[in-house]
Amino acid sequence: MSHRVVYVALQQFCETDDRPKRLLLEAGWDVRLNTMGRRLLREEMPAVLRDADAVLAGVEPYDAEVLAALPRLRCISRCGAGTDSVDLEAARRLGITVYTTAEEVVEPVAQMTVGMILALARNLPLHLDDVRKGLWKKRTGILLSEWTIGVVGFGRIGRRVEQCLRGFGPRVLVHDPRFTPSDLPDGVALRSLPVLLAEADLVSIHASRRQEEGALIGRQELAMMKPRSYLVSSARGFLVDEAALYDALCTGHLAGAAIDVFQVEPYTGPLARLPNVLCTPHVASLTTASRSAMERRCAESAVRHFTTERRPTATGVAGSSSAPALVRVMAGADRTDAGPRS
Repeated sequence: MSHRVVYVALQQFCETDDRPKRLLLEAGWDVRLNTMGRRLLREEMPAVLRDADAVLAGVEPYDAEVLAALPRLRCISRCGAGTDSVDLEAARRLGITVYTTAEEVVEPVAQMTVGMILALARNLPLHLDDVRKGLWKKRTGILLSEWTIGVVGFGRIGRRVEQCLRGFGPRVLVHDPRFTPSDLPDGVALRSLPVLLAEADLVSIHASRRQEEGALIGRQELAMMKPRSYLVSSARGFLVDEAALYDALCTGHLAGAAIDVFQVEPYTGPLARLPNVLCTPHVASLTTASRSAMERRCAESAVRHFTTERRPTATGVAGSSSAPALVRVMAGADRTDAGPRS
């Protein structure tokens, strides 16, 4: 393992816990860090990653062309739950295994989402803007029990958001094509997307979708939303048409929004200048405990990939009982296994 190279593409790494780096060093890896202070750009990735056997990855784009330019790469260990930044078919074809930290993000993202919902219900963005302008204006808020909340996407995070909301008593609607009404918890109703948008006072996005499919919430969907309703997005930036959202907010069709993810980051666009919009810099999963756990899982998956005997079964899962399972099957260090790369 002494000649293995791992490139840490993450902008933040081991800030509060150095165990992930120590794990890599103790395994004999040559650890190379992203010192640019920003996300890697697609055009620079082939040169920066050319010697890497493994990458601890953020959301920089690993498309087919980038992957083909990295002949040594055998493992992408994502610090996060999503794989939309990775061309999984190309990875399979090239023999690159992709791991994620799906379970570690659930609780922090769910808590952040509920915090955003509460902030919008009590007009916190507007109150903050007023006070900073020297205004003392009392705005009447909403109890969540007065609202119907729509959850779009009912995977791990969507389910946890619904669980967290139960104590506040809202009516909860869900849109997720993978489920039938009998699959949902008591009191949660399944709706088509147009019906959910029309009925919900607030819509929270937790869907999974390939980036090339485009926005899930575009101009047409925003027009379907209940007048003076709210939108929360903590999934992926491309899921919401930002220009259409800006227009819906400026016309007053939507009363407000809370957005943690953007199409281009760092985000400097007009949504950040609206007083009824809460913008955060892609930090929903960023807590001390969760970040440490995600980084440890990333490092462990990379080390395990090269140290565990990996004999694919008929399902494509390595034979070792300690190995992570397929991305859509297992919580925690999930993976989609393309087999070893020659």
